[in-house]
Amino acid sequence: MGQINNLTRQKLEELLEMSGGYVLDFTNSSFADFIEGCLGFDPYDRYQGSKAKILRQIWEREPGEDVARLNLELLELWLFKRHSANRELTSFEEQMYSDLKSILTQPVAPNSLADVEFLEKDFGEIDFSALPSGLTAKQVVEARIVEIERCLVVEAPLAVIFLVGSTLEGLLMEVALANPDAYISCDTAPMKKGKPKPLDDWTLAELIRVSRSLGVIGEDVLKHADQVREFRNYIHPRQQLKENFEPRMNTAHIAKQVLLAALTDLNDLGHLGP
Repeated sequence: MGQINNLTRQKLEELLEMSGGYVLDFTNSSFADFIEGCLGFDPYDRYQGSKAKILRQIWEREPGEDVARLNLELLELWLFKRHSANRELTSFEEQMYSDLKSILTQPVAPNSLADVEFLEKDFGEIDFSALPSGLTAKQVVEARIVEIERCLVVEAPLAVIFLVGSTLEGLLMEVALANPDAYISCDTAPMKKGKPKPLDDWTLAELIRVSRSLGVIGEDVLKHADQVREFRNYIHPRQQLKENFEPRMNTAHIAKQVLLAALTDLNDLGHLGP
């Protein structure tokens, strides 16, 4: 999840003029277009409130790399607007711009203490027979775990990301479809034009967020699923190139742990329906 320390947040809020609920001079429509162009979703379908409030929610809830990319684009837009208005930057603004750009262009650390602890966590043998009764994909999931292990042995991290992402999406979608009322009425459920988004259209990121809110999955899955939740973005080479996504083996091992953590959580669920 996106993590911004308090000082960085204060600097961003100052430059982006967020104190009154606004973000720069965006209208609701232009703000939605900007976010969708950068992150691929309409912010008003996912979040509620003023533009500033929605941006703060994005900072808190979206993947760290997405948050950094969005903030960099906002920072460059701020600078462009200053230059286009022939406004000379103050020394204070120049320093804040330089500080923020340096912070936002730093790669997300792949070996944080939290990642190391998660990688070392032993989930034991997954008992596929203990997965929720009614889950139709048990045999496929078991076969995919074997395939994921093979991909790790031959160091094919992108294949692991695809396998984990699609498997996790399928599992959580089955749970959601078996509990439609709970998922759609959840306060973190995605919206579209003021109405709950149809379950069939939910992304993996949305399924993870709501599943965590409902207690279907634990905090481990939510915290470490950054690369996995956007797996569909990387299916097309052009999009992978645009996002400069180059998965490492460390990322692949974390992805596998995310799936094992989710399967462990689903074992505790017992059954699919209410």
